[in-house]
Amino acid sequence: MERMELVGRIDEHGQPWLPITVRGFRSEVSIAAILDTGFTWALLLPISIAVPLGLELVDFRPMELPDGSIKHLFAFAIRVVIGDREIPCVCLVTETDAPLIGTMLLQLLNATVTLRFAEKSVVLSIPNG
Repeated sequence: MERMELVGRIDEHGQPWLPITVRGFRSEVSIAAILDTGFTWALLLPISIAVPLGLELVDFRPMELPDGSIKHLFAFAIRVVIGDREIPCVCLVTETDAPLIGTMLLQLLNATVTLRFAEKSVVLSIPNG
């Protein structure tokens, strides 16, 4: 089976960043997002990115933060575009500065992730079609 590869970078703090496109009802935007395997939702977007997209509110969900506290966040329907694939999913929106890609999106994509620290790159590999 052929696979498509998306190549990103690993920053000076060891965080892997991947380029993705997110699409709402009004617009779409290409962004870089941190791949966070500790984040179990599909996607987390800052308000500044989410609002102009014109997303549809679908839920209000609790999220446990790393310190164990619970924060309730708005969940919105969104489409993530990677190559020729468009994946409908749910994103949480918060005041954070950086977008996050979580494990749910990786599962939806049936993805394989390779971190190449010597090359400072991350590769997301997904099946074509």
